[in-house]
Amino acid sequence: MKGDLRRILSSKLRMNMDYKKEVNDLLGELGKVLDLSSLELDVNNHCLILFDDKIVLNLELREEEGALIVYSYISVVPFAGKELILEILLEANFFWKISHGATFSIDKQTQTLVLQQKFPLPLTKPESFQDELGIFVDVVEAWMKRIDEICTEAEMLLEENLKVEKTEKKYGSWKY
Repeated sequence: MKGDLRRILSSKLRMNMDYKKEVNDLLGELGKVLDLSSLELDVNNHCLILFDDKIVLNLELREEEGALIVYSYISVVPFAGKELILEILLEANFFWKISHGATFSIDKQTQTLVLQQKFPLPLTKPESFQDELGIFVDVVEAWMKRIDEICTEAEMLLEENLKVEKTEKKYGSWKY
């Protein structure tokens, strides 16, 4: 019985080390493409990449799950337009059609919208990882822009509604 447990734990440990090696190999190749000298997981199995001085891409190896989690913070959840944004994001999550395989969520502690994608390890097509990561970054960028547009529209509507309310309070409501 003890021998079986040791063998199982030993094989899981080897598997985890293979995951870290696989991810570091992927990051090494990505680093060459991005002209970054040493791109690899840190001691916490985490790696950050900054794109265009605005998109922070987090890559986190979850050895116990046998998965690489890729995620990026999109925007703080705005007060104005919150319901509309959440509805749009739920629609985007529906069968991952609009989110291109990633999932939107909210980091409750920071009230921030997050886009995340899970890559089970070992990857079935490691050669396509860079393409998939590129798509993920494109989706993050597009949604940052879209959320910003929704917030701007919602703030304008809120300002208009406040002006109408102030006018009604000052002069009364005009009803014909």
